[in-house]
Amino acid sequence: MLKRLKRLKRLKRLKRLKLKNQKAFYNFVFLEKYIAGLKLLGHEVKSIKNNNANLNNSFCKVLKKEIFLFNFYIKQLSTFNIKNKNSTDRKRKILLLLKKKEILKISEAVKKFSLNIIPEKIFLNKKGLIKLVIHLAKSKKKYEKRELIQELIQKKEVEVVSC
Repeated sequence: MLKRLKRLKRLKRLKRLKLKNQKAFYNFVFLEKYIAGLKLLGHEVKSIKNNNANLNNSFCKVLKKEIFLFNFYIKQLSTFNIKNKNSTDRKRKILLLLKKKEILKISEAVKKFSLNIIPEKIFLNKKGLIKLVIHLAKSKKKYEKRELIQELIQKKEVEVVSC
């Protein structure tokens, strides 16, 4: 009985995993969506499940027919022993796990149309595996960002007036 309760509590905590790239919607227009797995170390998985990571300013690149995630900050656990200096690098490049066809399609689109690969959010699937949602995206111009801000301000004013 106790084991079951502990398991339910752990599952509830894991469902609250919310890591989003908040600036991505403001800076980019999303075109295509892909879901990728992440090749992580054990302590990194534990940190991510405790929401001790940050996707802001992170990006993806295609290197030698593989896609890597850069600038993904993972906070180090206080209980983690420092034995390997390679594993203590908090912003190391992380391999994304995708099918070969998807990688080829993404790399062609990046080369042909000069698009960016932007991570949007991290979530847990039904099996409890950590997945990353990435998008092929085109960067917005300054005037597009200004228009977006003006629209948001107008919506807020309408909501205030209607209340």
